[in-house]
Amino acid sequence: MRILKEVAWWAFVLSGLSWIAARLNRRKSVVLLYHGLYDGTLNPALNFDRLHVRVDRFERQMRYIAAHYRVVPLDQLLDGEAAAAGGRPLAAISFDDGYCSIYRYGYPVLKRLGLPATAFVVTDFLQARRALWWDRLSAMVASTHRQGVLVPMGGTPRWYRLATVGDKVASLQALRHALLRLPPQHREALLSQLALELGVKKRTLGIFRPLQPKQLREMAESGIAVGGHGASHDSFLHLNREELAAELTESKRVLESITGRPVRWLAYPHGEFSHEAVDAAKEAGYRAALTAIDEGLNNGTRDPFAVRRIGVADDMSLVRFIVAVSGLRDALKGWLRWRRLRARAFVALAPGWLGTRLAECIRNLRGPSYSKERK
Repeated sequence: MRILKEVAWWAFVLSGLSWIAARLNRRKSVVLLYHGLYDGTLNPALNFDRLHVRVDRFERQMRYIAAHYRVVPLDQLLDGEAAAAGGRPLAAISFDDGYCSIYRYGYPVLKRLGLPATAFVVTDFLQARRALWWDRLSAMVASTHRQGVLVPMGGTPRWYRLATVGDKVASLQALRHALLRLPPQHREALLSQLALELGVKKRTLGIFRPLQPKQLREMAESGIAVGGHGASHDSFLHLNREELAAELTESKRVLESITGRPVRWLAYPHGEFSHEAVDAAKEAGYRAALTAIDEGLNNGTRDPFAVRRIGVADDMSLVRFIVAVSGLRDALKGWLRWRRLRARAFVALAPGWLGTRLAECIRNLRGPSYSKERK
């Protein structure tokens, strides 16, 4: 299936469909979302969510963006600036969390190509020098020699297989989804228990190191903007109004004290936000905010506190990247949703026995469903 999809991406590019989509969407803007970068090879269990992108792939993507888009700071997306008729569409580049690999691998590429970007930094990560919880989880699972582990979730223990690298990746994806919804104290207690059960120490490897304040300051002085990403990276949906205010104001204060520059932009942790979170961000002095849940292009910035992004994963080939940033992927998803709605409406109107058979056919055509979360 993966090979067939790659063939389809190539067909969309070679046929000119992605070029047509890019022309039709030239007045829309694209904001790219990256997390960490790495060089060489990486244990798949340490990159189970594929959010750390190999630097040579990142550089090819940046060269493509530099050649076909006008890359601008995020502020220019809010200033009413749009691509002129016949000109290049606008693009912006963002990094979430604040990994040291941004400075080591991404910053040199951006400097060579003369591209602006914004780094959204978790201030507890920056100051405490303690790896983010999902990175500690992946480091523990990657290094264990146990064949599996029994984890109590919601009072019901569940067995997670760890015999192979594939088992570890699948288990990590399930564990991350389960742990994300836990209160921070419960999550930390469970991670400590997991370390004991797996027979490993709660340590992490080099790719998970945070930026150093002096590195952040250097990038800020060289034109890389700095944005807020919360203090703890807890989802804003789990915080009350007082906790939201503390997260937003304290992280903003820390970043401004390090860089000596105002922090105007916010990236919602896990991409999740609410009306209360938007109100709290405005009160804290943010000008705009980025999400990561509803991926796609931006048709202007009618809502500056819900700016969309396109997340880039390590398994995204250049042709797939081209299709995504052109807007063709959005169009294809919209068409598929329309087809499914029509099919469901037809099933609902069909006689009972026929509707049941049609529903089975639709499920078989769609294949297994899945959900994707981004940090």
